[in-house]
Amino acid sequence: MLMHEESAAKDVAAARGGLSHIPAQADVEAGSVFDAKAASHQLLELAAVERVICVDDWYAEKEDNGEGVLTALAEGSLLASDREKIAEIIPDVALLSDPAAPMELVLDEVRDAWASLESSKRDAVRQIVDDRLGPEGIGSPGEEDEPAAACLRGLLADSREFLTFSLSDWRKQRTALLADGKSTLILFDRDFSREGASQTAGEEEISALLHDAPESWRIGLLTHTVSPDDAEVEAWRTLSQQFEADSSRFLVIAKGRLSVTADGFPRMLKLTLLAPALERLQDGLAQAVSGTWADAIEKVGLINPYTLEAALNGDRLTDGTWGPETLLRIATAFTQDSVRAKLRADRTVHMSSELVTSLSRVKLPSASNPDRVRQELADIERLEYFESADHLTELHFPLEVGDVFAFQKFGVKPHQFEKRRNARGRGENGAWELQRSGAVHHMILLAQPCDLAVRADGKRGNGLEFVRLAPLKSPAKGRSITQPGGGVATSFDLPFFFEESGGGVEVKLSQQHYVPLTALDMCILSASGEGSMSAEQEMPHHVLPNWQERFEILREWVTKQVEAYRLMEPHGMTGRAADQVTAALTGTVASPRLDALISLSQSAIAYGIKRVGRLREPYRSALLSRMAQRDSRDAFDPSLIDKTNA
Repeated sequence: MLMHEESAAKDVAAARGGLSHIPAQADVEAGSVFDAKAASHQLLELAAVERVICVDDWYAEKEDNGEGVLTALAEGSLLASDREKIAEIIPDVALLSDPAAPMELVLDEVRDAWASLESSKRDAVRQIVDDRLGPEGIGSPGEEDEPAAACLRGLLADSREFLTFSLSDWRKQRTALLADGKSTLILFDRDFSREGASQTAGEEEISALLHDAPESWRIGLLTHTVSPDDAEVEAWRTLSQQFEADSSRFLVIAKGRLSVTADGFPRMLKLTLLAPALERLQDGLAQAVSGTWADAIEKVGLINPYTLEAALNGDRLTDGTWGPETLLRIATAFTQDSVRAKLRADRTVHMSSELVTSLSRVKLPSASNPDRVRQELADIERLEYFESADHLTELHFPLEVGDVFAFQKFGVKPHQFEKRRNARGRGENGAWELQRSGAVHHMILLAQPCDLAVRADGKRGNGLEFVRLAPLKSPAKGRSITQPGGGVATSFDLPFFFEESGGGVEVKLSQQHYVPLTALDMCILSASGEGSMSAEQEMPHHVLPNWQERFEILREWVTKQVEAYRLMEPHGMTGRAADQVTAALTGTVASPRLDALISLSQSAIAYGIKRVGRLREPYRSALLSRMAQRDSRDAFDPSLIDKTNA
């Protein structure tokens, strides 16, 4: 912890002391030309980097040993006529004209002759190989590194001490550089085969540095082998597992950010400089939470049985609150303030946060491929907005405003149902399964919580039979939902609704539908979250007392409706009579979006609806307020002046 504090202190001290020396940064968002060099200088200044070191085989002595020509010969890429032309230029290599000569001997002769060959003749030989293999066939090893190396020097060399090393030179200077106490950003190439080392020598050097380098060192792996998008993240994750060290101290940076355009490099530079501070923030939170939760659980354990019994019963039980949920609420109350107090008292957290804030002042262009980052953030933020259906279904949580339901049509009509054996069956959990087809439509429950509450007798005090739901629809093309609410009185925006895309939806308050509460109640009491119930169904586990009574009432109602359906002999009816009888008995006459089926063989009723989630607080209360505002809005006579003539 002390080493972390010292490193964070150096970072923040420089951030505070260097602000007056930072050049003015162009407003990227206003459309100004982005100055990658100025941004890079500013980031290094704020992060207190005193020195930049680049280790690349591009900086090694360049020897012309004819490697490209030798490779073309060894791989058999040249024709006999090509070899004869080369033999005319290098008459000392007689074996070139002999197709039966062993290739090892040919290569030895060419290699020996190449060392004393005039540069003009070397160029002539290369031209023969180029003519056969194309302009990309051979060339000086490491030429692809030249644009990246030049760009890197242009971005960073003027800002502070800037050193370049080959791998062999770095190894000679390594001990002295690690010991001089200067905060350093070091960037390694990945492949050093040009110096006779391995293609992963850069990774091996970084792995050693993660154990040996001071806390003030930041490390980057510059490589052509990954593209400047998601591949950088995947390569970093893979190497993090291999290194078995503090992976926050290094990042992978694609050289394409330098050789193609320099605009993307400052963003990766910023991440490289910030990674240790972000790691310290995570560690600080983890330590604060882990210790505090233990304290909170201990405090919950000290609550006497009299107080705890009162907390778990009374109004909370009547309203349908699951007992462990109340315990979680108590533990959270004990925890939240304690965690904040520990974070406020943690000097490392403060210093790391200050560095993050300082570097955030540097304006950078948007990421070239933000989809992956946005998806990960959307997955996190989605948890803040919506509860998943899993625990709602398994624990049979009672209805609540903000419950989200999926509507889908059945694959068969009521009068056809009993004739199709493949339309009925039992699932793995014993639930009644039905084929569904067509698009899935989502709706959200709009009702006062007290109207939805089931009392001790299993009934609702207001005798409510139907309830309002509003459809959730994707926004108009070109409109992106990023904030909850929205300014239109007839709708309510909900971001991050769709799990795969992270896209949001609009709650269309002006397009409300009324559905029978029996359908929603069945979703609560089924093992799958679907709106179905059999007259022979057993009471599921984890159902709260009031809803146990509700279960018995619903099962009795199902028995009654199935018997009424049987007596009407719907299978003998013509036309849509069976559909109309089903709609009347299931209460879906005024619910065109809601399918219903009555099965005589299963003694069951099924609705084409399933609970798939719940909107969390405070958003569901805000949604309810928006609905109330819409319902109570004033009406005015239309203007005498037509809008088209205004």
